[in-house]
Amino acid sequence: MATGLNLKLNLTRADRLGYVVGGLALIVWALRRPSFARAGAAGVGGWLLYQAYTGRNPMFKPLGIRVNPAPALPEAVETIVVEEAITISRPRTEVYTFLARGENLPALADEAVQITRDLPGEELAWRATRGEALMHFGSLGLRDAPGGRGTIVSVSLEYLPSGGSLGAAISHLMGRSPQRVLADKLRRARSLLETGEVPTTDGQPTGRR
Repeated sequence: MATGLNLKLNLTRADRLGYVVGGLALIVWALRRPSFARAGAAGVGGWLLYQAYTGRNPMFKPLGIRVNPAPALPEAVETIVVEEAITISRPRTEVYTFLARGENLPALADEAVQITRDLPGEELAWRATRGEALMHFGSLGLRDAPGGRGTIVSVSLEYLPSGGSLGAAISHLMGRSPQRVLADKLRRARSLLETGEVPTTDGQPTGRR
């Protein structure tokens, strides 16, 4: 898992290659027939090259996009990391039992999930595939909240970005990102465990399950 790593990158290798190609193309185009307007294009090209060098796009920072260039699983060349935590006002054993059920595991949809580590009451880890291709992997940890206020659930999930960081940014802006999916699943788990009801998109319960 990526937890604890200093993840400063928010551009994938494919993104950085595209920035290099685009940046060089703009600079070459500007140098062929120098003008004030083309000088601006050269400046944009230089900015793209700088982002490719650093691996960071400042516009992606507010979206919380973080790239792990060295994932733990050998099948993954690089991943985008999502981390969420939530406090649920129920005992740790009860929370674990609920989340350990396949339908309640905070994994992404439409993928076959395999449990890879199971420490009852403490930790669960999984990998998810579509066909034979690895799509994402993740883990969750449980610990008692201070003052007997329930259980803190911390989830780390890494997925393989099919559209690079730009695709991750677009899905985030459209409300379909893995970050949103994970947060919604954790809120649903908390609502079911604490009240027995599922919240709707406007925060109102839909009724007991």
